[in-house]
Amino acid sequence: MKSTLKPTRESGFSLIELMTVVGIMIILAGLLIAALPGIQSAVNRNQVESFIAELESGLSKYELDNGIYPQNPPSGGDRDTAGIEGANVLYKHLSGDWDENGTADIQEDENSQERVYVEKLTFRENQDSRNPRAESFGGKYMVIDSFGNPIRYLAEPPGRPVEEKQTINPTYDLWSIADADPNDDDDQAKHITNWQN
Repeated sequence: MKSTLKPTRESGFSLIELMTVVGIMIILAGLLIAALPGIQSAVNRNQVESFIAELESGLSKYELDNGIYPQNPPSGGDRDTAGIEGANVLYKHLSGDWDENGTADIQEDENSQERVYVEKLTFRENQDSRNPRAESFGGKYMVIDSFGNPIRYLAEPPGRPVEEKQTINPTYDLWSIADADPNDDDDQAKHITNWQN
C-alpha cells in the first residue's frame, strides 16, 4: 500500500494580507490624528461656554450682594484691551483675592468685601489643575479660558446715556476670543459671548 500524503497548508497570514491590514491601520490612524485638533477645539469651546455660565452666575450673586456689577468701563481706547483689563477686575471681585497674592484671605465677617463668588477662581482650585482658570500675567491675576486667553469683561456705570455706551448688553459684556485671532475683525464670529452675534 502506498500512502498518499496530502500536502497540508499551514494556516497563517500571507505577506500581502499583513501589508493590507497595516496599510488600513495607518490610514485610520492618519484620519484620527487629523481630526484631533478639531475635537480638542470643540472640547475647549464647550468648557469655555460652561465657564462663562459659571462667571455669569457669580456676577449675579455679586450684584445681589453689592447692588452693582464690578465696574470696568471702556477706557476710550481699544475695546479688546479694556476687556482684557476686565479679566483682572473679574478675578479680584469674584475670587475675593483683592491683594492679588494668589489666595483669598476670607474673613468670617459677612460684610467683608472678600468673598468667593466663583469657586474655580480660588488658589486651591487652580494650584494643581491641568486647566487653571486664573493665572498671573505681569503681577496681575486674570481669569482665563480653556485656550489660555484672558476672559474679556466690560461693565459700564449705571446711568450712562445709551448713546455713549460701548457695551452690547445693558449690564455687562463677557466674552472669550476662544481660538480666534484677536487682531482679525473677521474672526470675531468665533468668539464665545454672553450676547447674540
